Amino acid sequence: MMLGSVQIEKRVLLFVITTIALIMILFYGSSVTLTQEESEEKIQQVSELLRDISVWKIFLNNFQIALLMFIPVFGTFIGGYIIYSTGTVFAAYSVQSGIPAVYLVGLTLLSPYGILEFLGYGLAMSEGFLIVYSAFKKKLRSEAKALPLMILAVAGLLLTAAAIEMLIIELYS
Repeated sequence: MMLGSVQIEKRVLLFVITTIALIMILFYGSSVTLTQEESEEKIQQVSELLRDISVWKIFLNNFQIALLMFIPVFGTFIGGYIIYSTGTVFAAYSVQSGIPAVYLVGLTLLSPYGILEFLGYGLAMSEGFLIVYSAFKKKLRSEAKALPLMILAVAGLLLTAAAIEMLIIELYS
């Protein structure tokens, strides 16, 4: 069965590989060695972002990142950099808390919102790859028909993740 220009089985395989790659990039970013000063600076930047936090702000931030990941070629690099940078925030919290970064990342990834966010990012980035593939196969028009469905699926995943994340923030604040 086809969705766009690619069989669903191949699309799912690429999605899984892409999602795993993004998770590996996150872990790599979290393994960066930061000084106390660097970690304090990163945490201060994150704290400023978290002031007036809401479901919509979380969603819009994550959806903007995902939309960038849809962009063929460029999206792969910018998305990878953003995920790597997020990993360095975990490294900063690790320095401040003394909790190994791998635990902080693992806990986040295993949370309901973490799972949904990375599924959304993996879907967005894999679609960016499929757009390039479809262009080479001269089936771009077919893939363009699937693109709105993929964007809608990513939006649904990220909106659900944002609602869960905000609920968790409110419960533990």
